[in-house]
Order: sequence, then C-alpha cells, then structure tokens
Amino acid sequence: MNSLIPVLLVVCAAATRADEQTNAMVAKAFNKCREEFPISDDEIGGVREKTTIPESHNAKCLMACMLREGKMLRDGKYEKENALIMADVLNKDDPASADKAKQLVETCAGKVGTDAGGDECEFAYKMAVCAAEEAKKLGVRPPDF
Repeated sequence: MNSLIPVLLVVCAAATRADEQTNAMVAKAFNKCREEFPISDDEIGGVREKTTIPESHNAKCLMACMLREGKMLRDGKYEKENALIMADVLNKDDPASADKAKQLVETCAGKVGTDAGGDECEFAYKMAVCAAEEAKKLGVRPPDF
C-alpha cells in the first residue's frame, strides 16, 4: 500500500521505516476507520500521491479514529507520551529517525495543543497538517505502507 501521509504521519509519529507487522497493524486500523468514516477514492488518491490532506468531515474523523486506534487520542486528549513511545518503537533500528519523529510530536503538541476541545475530528486534522509541515522541515520521508 502506498503512503497515507496525513493520517499515518500522525498515527506513526512520522515513522520513516516500518516493518511488516507495523504495516499490517496500520492497514487494519485504517480499514476499520475507513469503514466507519468512508472517504472518496479521490481523497485516497491525493493522500497516496502525497499531494493533499483531505478536508472532508469524514476524512478528519477518519484521522481522529486512527489516532484513537493508535492510543494517541483518548477522551478528547492527545496522549503525547504514547506518541513519543510509538516514535521509538516504529524507528527502533534508526535512532536518528526516532529523534526526528519525537521532535515532530513535541512540536505539533506544542502548536496544536493536547486538548481536542470537544472536536476530535478537527483536532486530528490540525495535527495532520502540522505533522506534514514539520515532516517537510525535518526532512522526514513519509512511511510507505
């Protein structure tokens, strides 16, 4: 599966490498969330080509669902510590990438905050936008799933 940058950058804390087990886990979560929050093939196409971050309500809610599945969003709060742990786990063989991923998590938690303010979907979208911007600044290559 090709990269799903906005959703997975946040879910995977900008992981630059992923093993098969991780790929399967993310794909399973994505499929579950897409079933609950269907998005168009055009939105998926833009994501796979790394050209857009979908803005539809369902796309934003799919992102929130992915954060919940990754244990990074719970009861309207961003679980920054879980995201930092995920950055280490997903980059266990690449300490430099883990450091960049953790920097991305810290930056976006600082910019966007950790309280979804009652709208988890909009919060997840803001985190995805931040993650995409920070990944570019840090030279982080999106994961290929």
